[in-house]
Amino acid sequence: MEQSEKTINLYCGYALITLGSEVADSDYREVEYYEGLPADCLDGLVRGKLLIRGNAEQLFGIIKNDCKYVEAAGGYVLNSFGQSLIIIRNGLYDLPKGKIEPGEDPETAAVREVNEETGVSPKIERKLLNTYHFYRWGDEKEVTVKKTYWYLMTLQGNSATKPQTEEGITSCLWMDDAMIDDVTKRTHRNLKIIFDLKRNGEI
Repeated sequence: MEQSEKTINLYCGYALITLGSEVADSDYREVEYYEGLPADCLDGLVRGKLLIRGNAEQLFGIIKNDCKYVEAAGGYVLNSFGQSLIIIRNGLYDLPKGKIEPGEDPETAAVREVNEETGVSPKIERKLLNTYHFYRWGDEKEVTVKKTYWYLMTLQGNSATKPQTEEGITSCLWMDDAMIDDVTKRTHRNLKIIFDLKRNGEI
């Protein structure tokens, strides 16, 4: 059973919504949750670092009921030379990930998605963390909140890759550590915390 999270960070447009009680950061503005908050953040009406104080898991349960909820899984893959597998999706640096299928556990989904999106077949070493973000598709009004399970994976050798172009992936790159700083400048906000783990030697 997955350990309960005391703090949950949800990326939402120009806002960061943090759920929890153990937050000591003067940059946060404490707010009360309301059903339209994610939509207001996506529309740019609410910005900055927002703190919703309380039990993080219980608060997230309320948010899940107010939005469409999706779970995904992905991997941070290292080869035998310590290089990181980075993809370019829709013009941004990204990591391979995708939706968990019905009846599928997160670990199985993570390995499957990495294989489908990059053509490599790594093995899971350990769980890294979960990320959360809100989004809308196109012109739809419904807000989706996505929870993504991330795993550290390893691959023997320096396997050839095959980008899944139908998913908007144009390249799969094996990158040295010196290139990770550049990656963080052209990636999604919720992925920067994973790349920070690599830069800080925690991956």
